[in-house]
Amino acid sequence: MGNRICLLSLDLSEQAWGWYVMTPYITTMAQAGNQELTERFITFYRNYYREEIAELAQQYPNEQRSLYVDYDDIFRFDHDLAEDVRSQPDQMREYAEEALRLFDLPADVSLGQAHVRVRNLPDAIDIRGIRVHDNHIGKLVAVQGIIRKATDVRPKITEASFECQRCGTMTYIPQTDGEFQEPHECQGCERQGPFRVNFDQSEFIDSQKLRIQESPEGLRGGETPQSIDADIVDDLTGKVTPGDHVTVTGVLHIEQQSQGNEMSSVFDLYMDGVAVEIEDEEFEDMDINEDDVEQILELSAQPDIYDQVISSVAPSIYGYEQEKLAMVLQLFSGVTKRLPDGSRTRGDFHMLLIGDPGTGKCVRADTEVQFADGRREQIGKFVERHLESPSAVDDGVYDDIDIAVSSVRADGSVVSRQATRVWKREAPSQMYQIRTAAGSTIEVTPSHPLFVPSGRGIRAVRAAALSEGMQVAAAPDSAGTHDSGEVRSRNGDVVATKAGGAVAGQVPELGIGNSETVVTDRVVSIEAVDPDYEWVYDIEVRGPTATSRRVSCRTTQRYSSTSVISPLGRCTRLERARRRPD
Repeated sequence: MGNRICLLSLDLSEQAWGWYVMTPYITTMAQAGNQELTERFITFYRNYYREEIAELAQQYPNEQRSLYVDYDDIFRFDHDLAEDVRSQPDQMREYAEEALRLFDLPADVSLGQAHVRVRNLPDAIDIRGIRVHDNHIGKLVAVQGIIRKATDVRPKITEASFECQRCGTMTYIPQTDGEFQEPHECQGCERQGPFRVNFDQSEFIDSQKLRIQESPEGLRGGETPQSIDADIVDDLTGKVTPGDHVTVTGVLHIEQQSQGNEMSSVFDLYMDGVAVEIEDEEFEDMDINEDDVEQILELSAQPDIYDQVISSVAPSIYGYEQEKLAMVLQLFSGVTKRLPDGSRTRGDFHMLLIGDPGTGKCVRADTEVQFADGRREQIGKFVERHLESPSAVDDGVYDDIDIAVSSVRADGSVVSRQATRVWKREAPSQMYQIRTAAGSTIEVTPSHPLFVPSGRGIRAVRAAALSEGMQVAAAPDSAGTHDSGEVRSRNGDVVATKAGGAVAGQVPELGIGNSETVVTDRVVSIEAVDPDYEWVYDIEVRGPTATSRRVSCRTTQRYSSTSVISPLGRCTRLERARRRPD
């Protein structure tokens, strides 16, 4: 027994001694490897980027804070180093930036916080082609697409300074992209706070989030464009706007989704942006043959040529004739004139259209639609079920249908019309939640029109232009009708009346009565809300206007003589207002 104990003791001592000896050896090897990589980057800078670093040193930090390095230059210098930059981007960026700080510079120049940004990777990956088994996670990748959303530039804390409220000791804690980290105890009095963040002693950096969506020209018919978010910081922020074609180089990461307080087994993809390059769009020359010239001359002789040309501009968008005419005039330009005094009047001109990019006139998915046979269904479920062979647009998809829905004419009377298309579009950054006196609620995009009384009919007003107290059109319902045409709440207050004194016609095809007209309901609150959903939905119908379940509203008219219904969801019932019998 004693021998066993002795041998065991000797064995453990040897292991402990071996670990004690090996630990500093491993640390020394790691430090030597880090120093070797740093020296390798310094040599690379001397061979390829001496002038660029000198220029950076002159303009740092106010005018320039980054050194941009082409991947091809690293590859020509050292194939293994280039491969390490792609496979271990975060670690290699530290070595590259350390080498930049140690580079031969004048004694009074310091590049302490300068960035090294690698760009122009030899191949970009498709956003829809990112797969876990392709080993892209944690690697440096490049994606191409269109900026669909760009948040405001906001300060992001990188090192928080915590001041102990008991003894005044400062504790500095670096912050990452995860939860905000606070100290467990004070380094001075060793008590657990309380602490206060000292913003003057903390370090901040500009930050912004971009959403990059696949370019529509690269999609096959019916494909829904996919997107990925990218976080960018410091001098990359504020450079791009929605609609820009870009190539974003960055490190691909995954983040676990959560459902309430529980974590999900599904993860989201996102990028830490390293470089953002705005691409110039390429235009192809058009060859015109003799047949084309003959057709152009024939069209030019037609009396309605202006109307034909205007209707050919963005034919999927109804209305906006003045805006389309301006586009046509800009496209054809004018005639340059030379005045007698030698001055010149140019024939071409510029045009500015202002509006929210990517904003559709749509509603949230749980909004109810009323069909011509009286049945109701949530618009999201209805649209998703009918997206059988969808066609892609810049911010969503659409598909053709032929289904009768409840609609309203300009005089306020309810009719049945055929729905021709369903639309699924990306939700904007802000929606408007509108509540009425009868308890109805609708959530729409800011540019979404609702109907208001006008003379003996109704007219469309955008949600952003509505105000509290205005009357909006509401579809008739089946309960609590008064002969006066009034609609009352449960406590007897009059909350709705017939819209604009409209005279309704006979509408037997609706199957819900034969003398119907919309009523009006008073807006009691309008609130801008951030949507917690990704998609909004439209239904297109034939006819100049359209109505819906409860609150009447119209969305983007997609083509001539066409409008879209976007009905109200999750609201109380409005009673039907009938015409008083003679």
